[in-house]
Amino acid sequence: MEKKKIYPNMWQTVPFSFDLLNQIENKEKAVQELILKNEAATELNVSDMVLSITKFSAFDVEGNEHIVANFPGQTAVTLKGISSGQFLRSKDVVSLPEGKYSTLRFYLAKQGNQFKYWDGVQESADHFGSLDFTIENGLQIEGNEAPEVKLWFDFVPYQWSSHFKPFLDLFKGNKNPRPRLANSFGN
Repeated sequence: MEKKKIYPNMWQTVPFSFDLLNQIENKEKAVQELILKNEAATELNVSDMVLSITKFSAFDVEGNEHIVANFPGQTAVTLKGISSGQFLRSKDVVSLPEGKYSTLRFYLAKQGNQFKYWDGVQESADHFGSLDFTIENGLQIEGNEAPEVKLWFDFVPYQWSSHFKPFLDLFKGNKNPRPRLANSFGN
């Protein structure tokens, strides 16, 4: 039997990122990247949030609220931490009046909100009317920004053992843990 060497096709490498069109369109303007933090979420080790957002607003440094966007009939949006590499894009944030902004507030629907912790435990968050996220280093709107911003959420990364949680729960029995959210995110 004769042996033939077969060389697999070489994988074509892409010399550009997937948002190439966006980069070409905004080559003179860098897209701002905002890191959003919530102290209570960090203290409770929240890794993901699934939120039914009805609208969100921005607060300037004087405390004035500016509505950014309304989401009538919005389905749930999953917010993941920086470590996941996922972010949200917003074209509405850069349409704010010129000024310096310190906080984004997400208004929530009465149902469909959930937090997932670093150990894999999930808990309903339907009792919150809104969640505030501070903008690391603030946001300065001057009127010449790129047409969108990237919103990164600073959440706690998952524990490696959270991937085995369903299997480990079989051995723990039927214990009902206390809710972690009780009075943690006061507005």
